Amino acid sequence: MASVLTTTQIVAEFGQYYIKEGQNRSRLIRSLQQMPETLEKYARHIRTTETAYRMANYRHGSVLQPFTTTFNPVSEIEFIPNEIKLQKIKVNARFTPDEIEDSWLGFMSGNTTRNKKDWPIVRFLMEEYLAKQIGVDREELMVYKGVRNDAGSTPSACMDGIRKQLIDGANKSAYPINVIQGIGALDEDSIFDQIEKFDESLPSLYRTQPVIIFVSPKWFRAFMKDRRAQTFYQLRNENDLDTAIDFTGGRHRLVALPSMEGTNDLWATVPDNLLWLTIRDMSTASADMQAIHYDVDVMLDWWEGIGFACNQMVWATAETVGAPSAIDTASPVDGIIARSIFPRVKAATDVDHESAKVSGDVLGDLPDDATVKVNYGTATTLGTLSSSLTPTKGVYSATLGSLSASTKYYYRLEVTIDTDKYVSETKDFTTEAAPAAGGQS
Repeated sequence: MASVLTTTQIVAEFGQYYIKEGQNRSRLIRSLQQMPETLEKYARHIRTTETAYRMANYRHGSVLQPFTTTFNPVSEIEFIPNEIKLQKIKVNARFTPDEIEDSWLGFMSGNTTRNKKDWPIVRFLMEEYLAKQIGVDREELMVYKGVRNDAGSTPSACMDGIRKQLIDGANKSAYPINVIQGIGALDEDSIFDQIEKFDESLPSLYRTQPVIIFVSPKWFRAFMKDRRAQTFYQLRNENDLDTAIDFTGGRHRLVALPSMEGTNDLWATVPDNLLWLTIRDMSTASADMQAIHYDVDVMLDWWEGIGFACNQMVWATAETVGAPSAIDTASPVDGIIARSIFPRVKAATDVDHESAKVSGDVLGDLPDDATVKVNYGTATTLGTLSSSLTPTKGVYSATLGSLSASTKYYYRLEVTIDTDKYVSETKDFTTEAAPAAGGQS
């Protein structure tokens, strides 16, 4: 953020006269640190010493089984690295204190010191103008809507904001966030039902846990108006309305984020799952003021980052992330897909010139009508499906035959439930060369 600050507009508005009441002096005590509301209220603030904050998420399958005297492990825990990168942000501003000596701000000029850095106007601009503008830039342009661009020069280029984290998280193959389809574009006439439908799409595990659902102020207001319009509510006035989602015991609630203003997004997570990381927050930022000729240059820099501690506890509509993730490839059943099934595939074994063994498992509860197959082919689009597989001790295995020698094959595990499809990451193997003439391999 580079700027040249002048007092032209101030003087034009108020005229060149001197007000002695000192009505502006109280503003000088305001702090530079102006936290965005989104992070201050709904993120867990972690101060770190590194420019990348590293965690490990895990996921596992069911562990209970009938007793036998044989040790039969049926579940394994998978740990997934989770890294949140902090990005460096700066403020560069320049202004000329001498310009205000003859204006209505004259009482703030340097009539007691020759050092421009100590003039009251410098303190005023640091604590009033810069502090406020930093807060506005962060909240309105960076925290939710930001996309980091090292070559950029605007607040939105400073950091990957929450929306970018949602989009990137939805397209991760290893540990994606949950994408909920079927809610549709938000509509003022149906927003109440849409929010309830979104909430009902969350896994039953979270029905009794606190969950925060986020929308922009516009859609929050529309929700409250639609709620008021429901005839089954007996309300005396608007104060009787609350933000809790019905039939959740007050544990699920709707929140308006100022940082989401102008968006039609809808997403949710549990409290403290959104992380706000800093190395030096604004109160301890690297700050320098230099008086150069008639100008005063202000330089600030700090590190900041946003991310989720656990993607499995984040939900967003397909409209929010732009499109359904490639992990969910089928049309939704009853208008809803909420990812809760995680197929995993292992490296192929017993590979020869014409066959290979592929195995994997599935995390999550599969209904009786679920089918598990291997999809494979010589291109990344795959195309050949195995027969339905039956698990042995939780492991699904298939021997792929009639393969071509010296050929690279791609494969993945697929779970189909009605018309919903959940797929693992895609892996590959290369068959061996054909046996030499005479039958020798």
